[in-house]
Amino acid sequence: MGTGWLRLGHQSLLFSIAEMRTVHTWRTWLFGWVARLLAQVTFFALIGKFVADDATMQFVLVGNIVALSCLESMIVVLTMAGERRLGTLPLLAIAPTSHVPVYLGRGLHWLASGIASSVIGWLVLPPLLGVPLPWPEALPAVAIILLVALSCYCYGCFLAGLAVRYRSLQVIVLNLGYLPIMAFCGVNVPISFWPTWLQPVLHLFPLTNGLQAIRAVLAGGAWSEVWPRLALEALVGIGWFALATVSINRVVTKGRADGSLEFGS
Repeated sequence: MGTGWLRLGHQSLLFSIAEMRTVHTWRTWLFGWVARLLAQVTFFALIGKFVADDATMQFVLVGNIVALSCLESMIVVLTMAGERRLGTLPLLAIAPTSHVPVYLGRGLHWLASGIASSVIGWLVLPPLLGVPLPWPEALPAVAIILLVALSCYCYGCFLAGLAVRYRSLQVIVLNLGYLPIMAFCGVNVPISFWPTWLQPVLHLFPLTNGLQAIRAVLAGGAWSEVWPRLALEALVGIGWFALATVSINRVVTKGRADGSLEFGS
């Protein structure tokens, strides 16, 4: 079972690489896609400085750089929903193996792209905008970005299960899944800004705890306060992965029973 999943995961990875090559060359990815994302982050950071001060600019800059990994990872929603549009979902459902690792691996190229975009932003934008980061203390943040991206990818896979079921709503599902993270999870304003009753709920979303861990590292906080946030981010990702597996299995099981896999409402 484990070996089979690894083999299927490897094949999904190879397919994702091939798909990414059809979407971008390294030039269009770097000078088109990534440049556009960095411009977006710069815009929000400059707005932070305009309405407040340099400290706010740093807060917003760090939050939006990390959020890039979330934004790109969640494009898996559109990729997975596209399987139903292209008519390949029934083939996965009838294959003599588990469809779960294949289907949940459909957006691995966006996961990798999101991580790369965030790391590039982390290295380029702070010195470009004159926002000092404490090096080498800021280096562990790169590893934390990997965890955040994985957690957000699992969340995106869960949302993709909804998008596969209601294909006409796939863009709405993506936006309604991503925008609350940008608005409430500490990217542009601290979560303490929001009502007390809402704050515990925000810790169930990806990015929230990982971003808090990154901010603690940058502030020179002790690792005794960083590790619990990292553990919670990992648990949140595992939870969303479990829900994603259940969601995809439910769509496939129902489709097998009523013959509706070829069609999305």
